[in-house]
Amino acid sequence: MKLDFTTILAFLITSTLFYNCSPVPISRVSLDKEDVGYWQRGTAIGEKVADDLIVEAVYSHSDKRFDYFDVSIENIGEERALIEPTSFRLLDPISGGKFKGVDPELMILNLELKDSKRRATNKTLAIVAGAAIVAGTVAAVAADAGGGSSTADAEDEYFYYGDTYIYTDLTSRNLPPMSYQYFGQEPLLSTDYRDLPDSKQIEFWKGFTFRKSTLFQNQRMRGLVAFMKDKNRTRSTLKIPTSTEDLTFEFIHEKHKP
Repeated sequence: MKLDFTTILAFLITSTLFYNCSPVPISRVSLDKEDVGYWQRGTAIGEKVADDLIVEAVYSHSDKRFDYFDVSIENIGEERALIEPTSFRLLDPISGGKFKGVDPELMILNLELKDSKRRATNKTLAIVAGAAIVAGTVAAVAADAGGGSSTADAEDEYFYYGDTYIYTDLTSRNLPPMSYQYFGQEPLLSTDYRDLPDSKQIEFWKGFTFRKSTLFQNQRMRGLVAFMKDKNRTRSTLKIPTSTEDLTFEFIHEKHKP
């Protein structure tokens, strides 16, 4: 017995709708209980001390490319301390993988280069479009004048179409409703990550990541540290080096299915 086309189509549509409506697993990354320093609004924060440095760390969020950890370091000693996020490591004890902290300075440079290329492309397109408009206008004027010649006006010298290109400013879109100058002094997780600029924007790397800095006595700095994402992680170890020892924070990656 053959099924008619309508029955088959209805079955396919129903199956597709059922598949698309399937609940999505919820991902959670939590600090191992052995490394808990204190709790903040239901979230465990790691806190350890070494070489007069108070180090706090907690998982922040992920996007398509990176996993982000919220890190704060305070220097309570008399000696200055140089902190480099590229010296941070995220270790996978299951696979043995090692991931280096992403360099914010390199990301900023790459975005500036892309922005420069975009500006040049937009300017070139605008100049070409402007030239086409001018050519069309001249042709129309010549036609109206019966094909006679015309002399250039002094005002023609002020036509500069290079100023008419479309400018794309990476810093002007999707900015958070708070000033990033204060982000580094706020407590961990004090800002909802959904209020932050996208990582494709230069302002994210300039104002919200942990950048290479020298910490003087009683100075504290906080920022996000990015690591390449691996969706198969089940455990990870955040390693932050000091002059005498490596401080580690163990994290558990879980997926909860409805």
